[in-house]
Amino acid sequence: MRAPVRDATAFHGLAALSILGLYVRLVPVGGYAITIGGVVAALVVLTSLRQVRVRLLPLVVAATLLLWPLLVFQGATLLDAKLLPPASEFLQSYALWSGSVVLITLAFVSERPLQLTGAFPLALTIVAVAAVQWLLAGLAGSTAGFEAIAPFLGLDLAHGYVRVTPGWGVRAIGLYYEPSMCGRVLGTLAFIDFLQHRRPVRAVAVLLAAVLLTKSLALLVLAGAIGLLLLGRSIRECLALALLGLSVVALQGTAIGDRLHNDSRVRSESSSYRRTLTPLVPLAATVAANPAGIAIGANELVAKETGYALETGEPKITNGVYEFLLYFGVFGLAALAAGLCGVAALAAAGAREAAAALMYLLLSTALSGSFLAIESSLLTYYFVTACVAAHRRRFRGRAPRPARVRPPTWGLPADAQRFGDRAA
Repeated sequence: MRAPVRDATAFHGLAALSILGLYVRLVPVGGYAITIGGVVAALVVLTSLRQVRVRLLPLVVAATLLLWPLLVFQGATLLDAKLLPPASEFLQSYALWSGSVVLITLAFVSERPLQLTGAFPLALTIVAVAAVQWLLAGLAGSTAGFEAIAPFLGLDLAHGYVRVTPGWGVRAIGLYYEPSMCGRVLGTLAFIDFLQHRRPVRAVAVLLAAVLLTKSLALLVLAGAIGLLLLGRSIRECLALALLGLSVVALQGTAIGDRLHNDSRVRSESSSYRRTLTPLVPLAATVAANPAGIAIGANELVAKETGYALETGEPKITNGVYEFLLYFGVFGLAALAAGLCGVAALAAAGAREAAAALMYLLLSTALSGSFLAIESSLLTYYFVTACVAAHRRRFRGRAPRPARVRPPTWGLPADAQRFGDRAA
């Protein structure tokens, strides 16, 4: 009788481990590093397949997303297109893409998904690590907190993407490869905890700590967008959201203003510009020349041919939404527009959790992560499943009750009348 409980505990333990070790490297396979998050993602797919409800829209969208890249690659091969990656590169990228599509689709259609529990304790653990990194850098001028994490993630703190400068202005990375991803994980956990327990003050506390420690502009955008959709059903929730905004302005307003000013002056060295504004010109030029999209895996070729790599020093465009538009062209633009319209329609209909799930899907990879990163897709899976479960709980509570059968106000009771009729 206790086996199911043990199994559930083991699954929940795996989910917690995948959050804390999302990008921890296990073994390299070719040029790709297998991570804890990647291994757990495969187990999550198997777990979610135990019971699936056939929903036409998600399955049609998933089939389109899986088939279109194959058609584009085949067409590019026949035409000998300039932006054509080697077959091995395409297959590896397509495998990652397929894994993400299947994983996220199961979040919408699985009747027995793997739910992430204990989001608040997990968030406190990550906040504690980030706080140690920040305090050591500020008080002692030491990067020991970062150096303790770097070997597990394969980070080069001196020459790599994340360059840590000791001082109070340092941006903590927690257990992840960059501050923005740390902020996204903490923001995701805060909202999952809110969806499960409806404690807005606790969620706001995690979000505020994440903003202070990571100084992530992407987190501010994510928290604002998702917070406006999920919070606001009561005065308490509205006050909590307003408190978060006021606290951020009071504690980080000047720092955020200075960062935006500095980023605008040195665009090539700014992560926010490299991810949001700098890729716009290469993206527009590539989509104009390839309206049906380019083959998956050709992102590095785009960065090289358009000068993006030379300007920013990055080998490829890391904005997940921009990647999607590169691979699907004008059809991707139409899908993005339809998604935003869907968010507005769901919010207007009162389905706030469904709207938040769709908004997170559209927004999260634009701010940190990629649809080709299975770890990022696993984080999306956990958030979507929390939204779906909260949506079902709320609307199940609204199910109409059966009408009460009232006795007639005069004459014999209805049962007696029927008995009398039968006797006659």
